Amino acid sequence: MIEQEKMLGILKKGLLFRNMEDDEIMEALETMGSHRSVYPKRTLVMRDGDAMTQVGIILSGNLHLFHIDANGNSNLMENLGEGEPIGLLNAVGEYRLHISAETTAETEILFLNVSQLLRKNVLTAPVQIRFLQNLTVAVAQQAHRLTRKLEDSIRRSMRDRLQDYLSGQFHKAGKRTFAIPLNRQDLADFLFVDRSAMSNELCKMRDEGLLKFEKSKFELLIEMPITEEEPDPNQ
Repeated sequence: MIEQEKMLGILKKGLLFRNMEDDEIMEALETMGSHRSVYPKRTLVMRDGDAMTQVGIILSGNLHLFHIDANGNSNLMENLGEGEPIGLLNAVGEYRLHISAETTAETEILFLNVSQLLRKNVLTAPVQIRFLQNLTVAVAQQAHRLTRKLEDSIRRSMRDRLQDYLSGQFHKAGKRTFAIPLNRQDLADFLFVDRSAMSNELCKMRDEGLLKFEKSKFELLIEMPITEEEPDPNQ
């Protein structure tokens, strides 16, 4: 497990513990009966249909969130890394999961029993109130991300989806050359498209002088249209 100092540094970068000092974070963690677990690579951490009563925060490693439909097709819903939360909507609303989560590397997760604050506690401490304020914003942010993904999946062509995804990676990296965290099959699953058709589209974009790529490494050339990044007011 990672050291407490590093854990606190990761938590302070996220929305849930925004504007909180180390001692305040530790107080909140104690109130929620937090605990940490480490999972080997390719371990199912959560399964479709499970009751989700805790919020998880990834301290190290990586998670793939995916859904398998009635025909056995796997759709990659999200790729999560260090500092990102999992199970926000489910833990807050006490809804059962409609996705599964699998580690793609050894992964450490901090679990928070938010029900301790939401349903079993009288909110009197300023730390508790501040955490719930942050939790509200984090839930709104997660809902917004899911709405954007739904819009992309039902309204855009394959090229538009690729352009939007690669633009997002460009904004995250801050440069036109970057490596994406997904292999080709994972990327196709994430965009809800056929892998072969997606690969053909990438080759067309390369031949048109829009980009270069080799495995997971991409370079967006000057001619590549970049989708404008929507500013997040909570970052």
